[in-house]
Amino acid sequence: MKNKVWINNRFVDADKAKVSVFDRGFMYGDGVFETMRSYAGVVFKLDEHIKRLYTSLAVLGIKPPYSRPRLKAIVYKTLKANALKSAYIKVSVTRGEGRFGIGYKDEFRPNTVVVAKDFEGYPDWMFDKGLSAAVAGIRQNELSVLSRVKSHNFLTYIIARFEAKDMGYDEAILANTKGHIVEAATSNIFLAKNGAVITPSLLSGILPGITRATVLGIARRLGLPVREKTVSYKDLLSADEVFLTNSLAEILPVTKIGPKRIGEGSPGEVTKLLRISYQKEVIRAVIR
Repeated sequence: MKNKVWINNRFVDADKAKVSVFDRGFMYGDGVFETMRSYAGVVFKLDEHIKRLYTSLAVLGIKPPYSRPRLKAIVYKTLKANALKSAYIKVSVTRGEGRFGIGYKDEFRPNTVVVAKDFEGYPDWMFDKGLSAAVAGIRQNELSVLSRVKSHNFLTYIIARFEAKDMGYDEAILANTKGHIVEAATSNIFLAKNGAVITPSLLSGILPGITRATVLGIARRLGLPVREKTVSYKDLLSADEVFLTNSLAEILPVTKIGPKRIGEGSPGEVTKLLRISYQKEVIRAVIR
């Protein structure tokens, strides 16, 4: 069966799924997106993802193309059209087609694309061994409102990932203009130190991750001390554990940053506890 893609109120075969070259998402990165994951046919934290999408649309001044209930229904229709239960789902909304130049205030019609593909998961070694990472040279602008928007302009993260890969590392970690650690290329970042769970604050210039918020909630329920604060490079290297969070990977351990081994050089107990607890939360959501 051919993969089906939702584009502007209809399904088309994936090999025929197209938007205009004049679409502002293509021309200027003028759009936003959300990536999420379904388990046994249930999209985890779908309401939270849609809320963040609509917040991002408001920041960019793009009129939402659908109501929130309608968009939720479209996501599930896309899963059903592709007969998927465990899936990677991406919802993209651009400003639409327009004239050349960025200053026009035309009445744009947003383009909406929903893609769902079978999710095969990440390789076991990432969870068993942990990732290596390097702090990239490119900086995140913590003063920009766009640092809190999941926009189509992903160049900062792309350049950071390329830089890390070229140096032989699995992932890139970004700092802001003040040199404070903020996030990884496609994930939020956490530290564990003396049993406490630490993550950069929203004021550091991070994307307010859905999985990040979930993990913070889990940590608090487990009685772990939680701190959202400014994180220095020294804090990062002296941590007992480091891990990354995003909707697809859930929780990924980082066991090496640059040449420095983190903790014992293997996934730590706090990371393992939070990963198991996160998976239990997913199971509760699925069987609810």
